[in-house]
Amino acid sequence: MTESNERARSSLFEVVIWSMVAPILTVWALVSLLPFVSVIRAWGDVAATTVALLFLVTGAVGLAAVAVAYRLVRWSGSPVDVGTSQERTMRVAALSAYALVWMAFYAL
Repeated sequence: MTESNERARSSLFEVVIWSMVAPILTVWALVSLLPFVSVIRAWGDVAATTVALLFLVTGAVGLAAVAVAYRLVRWSGSPVDVGTSQERTMRVAALSAYALVWMAFYAL
């Protein structure tokens, strides 16, 4: 297979993955705000409040806060190597799988 055909196949694969992942991560970002309401509603019950706080910390809001804190701690002023397009696609696919599992557990 020629290099241009391989690159086109890789680009098509990435477009398909990103098309599936974008709605999942968007819904996850919205659903991960619901534990704020759960914490308020379950404030008197220690177990329910703990579960709601765990979902809040492990949701999109918590992971975004951890990512920002990590970048601030590791900040050196130099540009960050984000990897190749395929590496970014695989990372976002893994994050999407995590989001699906998180939403499944939150639905319980």
